[in-house]
Amino acid sequence: MASGAWESIVIDGRRFTCKADDDVTYNISGFQNEILPQGDGSNQIKKTRHAGKISGINVTIDDGRDDFEFLQQVQDKLEFVSVSGTKVDGTVLSGNMQLTEILEASSAENTIELTLEGSLEKL
Repeated sequence: MASGAWESIVIDGRRFTCKADDDVTYNISGFQNEILPQGDGSNQIKKTRHAGKISGINVTIDDGRDDFEFLQQVQDKLEFVSVSGTKVDGTVLSGNMQLTEILEASSAENTIELTLEGSLEKL
């Protein structure tokens, strides 16, 4: 089994390549569990839904394609957008997500680090 950075991510129909040395973190949508002790010594499980999340993913931007402006327009939308990410081992994660952090471009590497949250599942 191979591991490593993500190959690419498609956000609202536009494909972005990712930095080869990124350590992307992600979680798929699901439940978080909390164990609540009861007075008689038994336990209860409290389940709380959590959103999926992708963070620490740096995408290469092209000023000729107005990629920075495109990503800002996506973040300005009032709804979730389709997202599909491909890891180097071929694993695909997909869902409806939204950009959640302020977008800041690195002029030295011509990249933007993204954080997305919403629904995310492995295909």
